[in-house]
Amino acid sequence: MQTPYRSIHAGTPVGDFGAIRAVLRLLLSAFCLLPSAAAGDAPAKPVGWRGDGSGQYPNATPPLEWDGETKKNILWCTKVGPNKFSSPIVVPGADGGAAAGGKVFLMAEPAQLVCVDADTGKILWTQADTFADLPTKVEPKPAKGSPGNTTPTPVCDGQFVYVSFGCGIVACHDMQGQRQWIQFLDHAYVPQYGRAASPVLVGGKLLVSVGCLTALDAKTGKLAWKKEEVVEAYGTPAPVNIGGVDMVFAPSGQLVRVADGAILAEAKELKYTTPLIRDSTAYMVDTATFALTLPAQAADKLEVKRPWIADLEGIFYGSGILHDGLLYAMSNEGRYYVLDAKDGKTVVEKELDIPSRCGRPDLPAADIYGSLVLAGKYLFLSNTIGDTFVLEPGREYKEVKRNRLDEGSGGTPAFAGKRIYIRGGANLYCIGEKQK
Repeated sequence: MQTPYRSIHAGTPVGDFGAIRAVLRLLLSAFCLLPSAAAGDAPAKPVGWRGDGSGQYPNATPPLEWDGETKKNILWCTKVGPNKFSSPIVVPGADGGAAAGGKVFLMAEPAQLVCVDADTGKILWTQADTFADLPTKVEPKPAKGSPGNTTPTPVCDGQFVYVSFGCGIVACHDMQGQRQWIQFLDHAYVPQYGRAASPVLVGGKLLVSVGCLTALDAKTGKLAWKKEEVVEAYGTPAPVNIGGVDMVFAPSGQLVRVADGAILAEAKELKYTTPLIRDSTAYMVDTATFALTLPAQAADKLEVKRPWIADLEGIFYGSGILHDGLLYAMSNEGRYYVLDAKDGKTVVEKELDIPSRCGRPDLPAADIYGSLVLAGKYLFLSNTIGDTFVLEPGREYKEVKRNRLDEGSGGTPAFAGKRIYIRGGANLYCIGEKQK
């Protein structure tokens, strides 16, 4: 028996209105199921950890000064729930900025995805994804380690927002908070301190690091492939397109094809950070920082070459920034590095007079878990006790401003237009120039 669709295209007589009406009903139903966001609302690329992953917001023009005590340039502060390390993301509204429908997505313990109006700070909705929400009963397995359950940053394509939890639950919601699917990936913990890698959207797949690199169909949540050899790390896989083929560079050192999970090349792993990729080069920031030259064309086996390696001092939890031929990095101990991206030679090495794990008795102990961000013309760096430092990039160390909030975070701030969105304890702060 043919369906109405097949009957029409096989030559249904004009008088057969029953089949035509059936097709119209099907088309109307499909139209009603389309996402409510206008096409212009969707970002050009998925928005996730550090924006597009590079940590750069070239069109941002944020304020360089704020203060938690005097409330200078703090537009609003919303209590969203506790979280030590997760970063917010900003999905722009119709005008491309934070206003006019823009949304901020962020995570909060124990298992919450929170959606906040980017303009007003009003919580639009909160959605939990727990073991009780799974389609089949699973014995709950709590997240392990200090990162807790909600360190991975969400990722959004403007129509759906995807989350990955430390316990192994992965879920997808529409922009109104309605869950589209939920999955549980039952894999053993690999990182010593718990899960931190954020999900990545590329090539129609959601890539998550739960035990190993795993690809799920972004529409359905069904397993596409998993690669046991690409073990879970703290850093987030970095997307790269080589010769028109979507790939990711995993922090564990493998170059993986998104379509089928094939490992095309291997290199040295990173301990905590995420690879930085620009043009045909990947930069790996660690105690042993190095560059990798990537091939121009895709193949089943690829050769990557390491043109240089530089030995740096300290532990690097936060990922670096690549800008105008310079590679910027900051150690947890407060040592600031600028390297020439061509040859890895150190341009700037400076121990900053900032609260960090440098061991100085005159400064409070603070960790630099968040990553460097370049917003507009300036570098921003935050620590776990509420300090954010604004630096001018270049071949000399130039500190522009030190700013302070009441509480800090291990996450990385997000930027949109003239605004900064930054975690502070259980709060989300919006920083922008106040109208006088």
